[in-house]
Amino acid sequence: MSRGKKPRFQLVQTGSETLRWRLLGGNNTSLGTSALDYHRTEDCLASISWLGAHLDDLTAEFGHAGGGRWRWRLRNGTEAVAVAAHAYGRRIEAQRGLDRFRTATGEATTDGRIETITDWRKKYRMNSRENSERRNR
Repeated sequence: MSRGKKPRFQLVQTGSETLRWRLLGGNNTSLGTSALDYHRTEDCLASISWLGAHLDDLTAEFGHAGGGRWRWRLRNGTEAVAVAAHAYGRRIEAQRGLDRFRTATGEATTDGRIETITDWRKKYRMNSRENSERRNR
């Protein structure tokens, strides 16, 4: 992790009425994200607290994410709790990514100053569709 900044959680607006958390490393790299969407901010924040308290009890699973790329997933029994923020080229890289996620979860600041942002990918896809429709008129 970066020496200057500590890892932190961020809430991401994923729909008009849903959000999920993601964990950012000290260098602002997304390390992992919630596997679930939440309708209330309080529930999303509670899931972050629960994750920190139960991280050692979760089962890790690795799988292909298409194109031979690897992703990790943390499960509480049959329910996915956290997933890799991006795919990795090799399984060992996915394992290292999971290790970084686990370490950062323990170091992350959860002092109540968690920012909420809009999922820029959704906005980009919407703007991209609108621009494409304008060009086709």
